[in-house]
Amino acid sequence: MLKYRWNLLSVMTAAMLAAALTFSCADDNDSNPMGPDDHDEHHDDDDHDHDHGPGEVELFTTIKVTLTPQGGGSSLTVQFRDLDGEGGDDPVVDKIVVDAGTVYNGMLLELNELETPPEDITEEVKEEAEAHQVFFETLGGFSPATVAYADKESDYVTNSGDDHPVGLKFTLTVPANAQNGQFRISQSHYDAGPKDGVTPSDETDFEVTFEVEVRS
Repeated sequence: MLKYRWNLLSVMTAAMLAAALTFSCADDNDSNPMGPDDHDEHHDDDDHDHDHGPGEVELFTTIKVTLTPQGGGSSLTVQFRDLDGEGGDDPVVDKIVVDAGTVYNGMLLELNELETPPEDITEEVKEEAEAHQVFFETLGGFSPATVAYADKESDYVTNSGDDHPVGLKFTLTVPANAQNGQFRISQSHYDAGPKDGVTPSDETDFEVTFEVEVRS
C-alpha cells in the first residue's frame, strides 16, 4: 500500500527501467511523510470528503494515458498501476505502441484505486488547476516526437491570473523519424512557489516513464 506526499520524490531503480513512478502529497512541516500513524488517520476518518488541500495526504495508485489518432482509428489506453507501493510487488506497466507519422490526442486519468469506488484524483487537479501542471519528455529514439498542451487553467476554473497550461489533455506528434524510446510524464504541484507555465516545481506529485514502441 503506497502513501506519498507533495514534497517526496522517490528514485527510479534499475529493476524498474521500463517505468518509474514517484508520488508526493505533504507540506514541508511534516517530518515523517510515510509514518503509519498518518496513514491510519487518512483511512479511519469517516468524515473524509476527498477535499485534499496543500499538505493533505493523498494516494495515487494508477496513472492512465489514452491516445487517440487524430486521423481516425482505435484509441490506445496504457497505465502504470501499483497497489502495494514501493518495496512490494512490481508495478504493472504497459508499453506504449504508436505509429510513425501520426498525431494523437492524449488524455490523463489519475486514480486512487485503494478507495471503493476508486477516487478520481484528476477531478481534484482540475479544481486546483492553478496549482498543478503536467510535464512531458520524449527520450531516446522517441525524442523526435513532440508534445503540445491542449488545455489551460480556465478550462477548469475561473482563472485569476495568467492562463497557464495544465496538461490533462495534450497532443502527441510522432514524426516519421521517431524510433523506440521512452515517454516520461510528471506532475508538478505549486504550493511553495508561483506557477509560470514553463518551470517544473520542486514538489512532484508523480513521475512515470513508459517504454515506447514505434511502428513504421
